[in-house]
Amino acid sequence: MTADDLYRRVEARLPDAIEIDGKTFTHEVLAALAERLTPDEAAEHVAELVGQHGEGDLTRDEFIEDIAARLDLDDDDAELGAQAVLGVIREALEPVVAIDQVLESLPSDLAAMMQ
Repeated sequence: MTADDLYRRVEARLPDAIEIDGKTFTHEVLAALAERLTPDEAAEHVAELVGQHGEGDLTRDEFIEDIAARLDLDDDDAELGAQAVLGVIREALEPVVAIDQVLESLPSDLAAMMQ
């Protein structure tokens, strides 16, 4: 899957009310993850996509609030968009990476967003 394919898939999953393109949404979700998760928690793959490593301490609510603030959305739209991005990333990673390893490295409430 190319990056453009990933962005198109994310955009197709975003609710119509969200007027943010798939590329922007994807980058902001990945940046929010990378800024908060330690390299181990990020299962290396997600953090490497944006080239950052954070300090840890990521909760689902903080993650959603961070995305909402970055993209000027309400929390519900931020959560729907984050689920779209994480779902597409899971699809992209599954053929290459054992997705269970990624899910085990995330806090359980965030891992649930990738299911």
